[in-house]
Amino acid sequence: MTTRLYCRDCGWHPEFRRKRAARRAAGRHRCTGTPVAETYPPWWSRLWTRPSGNHAVDSENDADGQTPDDELVDARGNRIQWAALAAHHVETTRSARQAMVELVRAGYQIGRAPYGYRALRIRVIDPSGHSKLRAVLVPDWQTAAVVKQIFIWRADHGLGFAVIAARLNNDPHQYPTPVPNGRWTAKGVRRVVTNVKYTGRQVWARTVADRPAPIEQWVTSAPKVHEPLVDERTFHRAQPKRVAEGGGHDSAV
Repeated sequence: MTTRLYCRDCGWHPEFRRKRAARRAAGRHRCTGTPVAETYPPWWSRLWTRPSGNHAVDSENDADGQTPDDELVDARGNRIQWAALAAHHVETTRSARQAMVELVRAGYQIGRAPYGYRALRIRVIDPSGHSKLRAVLVPDWQTAAVVKQIFIWRADHGLGFAVIAARLNNDPHQYPTPVPNGRWTAKGVRRVVTNVKYTGRQVWARTVADRPAPIEQWVTSAPKVHEPLVDERTFHRAQPKRVAEGGGHDSAV
């Protein structure tokens, strides 16, 4: 729902997505006139059918006056077609994905920080002039050293994931686990080794329906949007053979 304010005296006419923001802006407006508010419904609401507030119970409804299984009724009593719901779902999914892509390409972290980093909250100004909280990755001094050691064992010494996990478990104080009171596993070591974020890039959409996605479908940022823990050459030397040949990987961290 979009709310537009209009002042007849000074011509002020901003738009807001929320009524609360529009009311605050109207209260701060300094003018002799009073802004007039106009509300516009979202585009997909035009797909609603005729109102059903005072309609009689037709033959399709049961004795209790309930609508059939293939119909829904909104808070105002309007019947909503499935086409409207599907169109709304497609639109919200598309806009949400586009927002994710823009955040990743700008170098911001989405979700929990990977092992070896911590998420630093910063305040930025978006193109519309609004202040937003964003997260960037900064190295965690203790766990970042563990990540570097894992890549040394993997790239320089050629150790397997299970062997590296055993070495890490031999000294839990020097090599803390990603999960408190847990243990390193071969799968956990592999998850670290195949994480592109350690090269200083942000990456997203590496899996689709819990399956590895092709590398060309990944969403990545520019190089060194945050401090890298390993260089590109060391990272590629440490990769499993299938990943190094461009077959993707099975980690979404």
